[in-house]
Amino acid sequence: MSPADKLPSNSVAARAGADVRHASHLFAETLDPVFRTTLLTPERLDGFRADLSTFFLGPALFFAADMAGTTYTFSRDLRRIARTGLDLILVQVTLDGSDIRTVNGEIMRVEAGDISMFDLSRPMQAETQGCRNLTLVLPRHMLFSKDVQNDALHGLVLKRSTSTARLIGSHLRTLFDDICDITPAEAPAIVTATANLVTNLVGTQLNDRSQRSPTVRGAVIMEIRRYIEQHMALQDLGPDHLCKMFGLSRASLYRLFEPVGGVTDYIRTRRLRAAFDMLANDSKRTVGEIAYASGFPDISTFSRAFRHQFGMSPSEVRETGDRGPRTLNAAERQAAASVHEWLRMIGSL
Repeated sequence: MSPADKLPSNSVAARAGADVRHASHLFAETLDPVFRTTLLTPERLDGFRADLSTFFLGPALFFAADMAGTTYTFSRDLRRIARTGLDLILVQVTLDGSDIRTVNGEIMRVEAGDISMFDLSRPMQAETQGCRNLTLVLPRHMLFSKDVQNDALHGLVLKRSTSTARLIGSHLRTLFDDICDITPAEAPAIVTATANLVTNLVGTQLNDRSQRSPTVRGAVIMEIRRYIEQHMALQDLGPDHLCKMFGLSRASLYRLFEPVGGVTDYIRTRRLRAAFDMLANDSKRTVGEIAYASGFPDISTFSRAFRHQFGMSPSEVRETGDRGPRTLNAAERQAAASVHEWLRMIGSL
């Protein structure tokens, strides 16, 4: 198979004996849009590894992770949800090891053979001292047509003892085994078939959960998010403006954005994220011009909000470029950035 026939991919491999701190930083950076990732200093360097392979399947992303030798924590809070804007569903099979997760205030243990699902527009956190897993990242619309069903997926764990878990797990393992032979032309059909398999098998498990899980999604919130992205420079972009544009009451608007920290915080964090990207990549505009283009009325207000959000000043980002002060070289930054871009692409489908 020629390189042109292979799926775009990326890999990070950290092993004891190499520059563990540097490699673990790259591991965390690659996952940054999804989780805030923290690795404790390895106690047993001889057993440490942090490997991550990523494959771009067109309408989906596939991660293969192998972690051991220290404690790993992964968290997705309201600020990260609003900053990254990813509206995706993760379907994961744990191959070896286990992790402890907190989802919807419930603590659960996920073990080898279990299938777990979670929604990147909702908070969660996890901790493991070693596990190996495969994760398929799908746009929400490829699963259920009803928002109440997709909302009920968050925190769903199918135990390895069930036929549903075994069938989904077997399919994900086979997909990984064959992934190097899949061509970009074949990938969309394979992703669609996989999404249909998951939907059909999981659907029967959701009746009780969907009755308990209120829907806060749908075409309306996606339309509002797109509008916010396209009109960040508007000084009056806020609840009143959005209610008028979309014919909503303030109470309805607030309910839609409650899972991501509220509409005002969402607008502010998206403006700051846009400003961060402009500061890192557009050297022609001044800080003041970028602040105004991001919807801030003056530099002082912008600078205070920016430092509070990112822990650095706008000028520091302008000086360091890209995504902030890091020790990664140019090739490593590009590798991590490609994963970030793939996530944005499938999130916009």
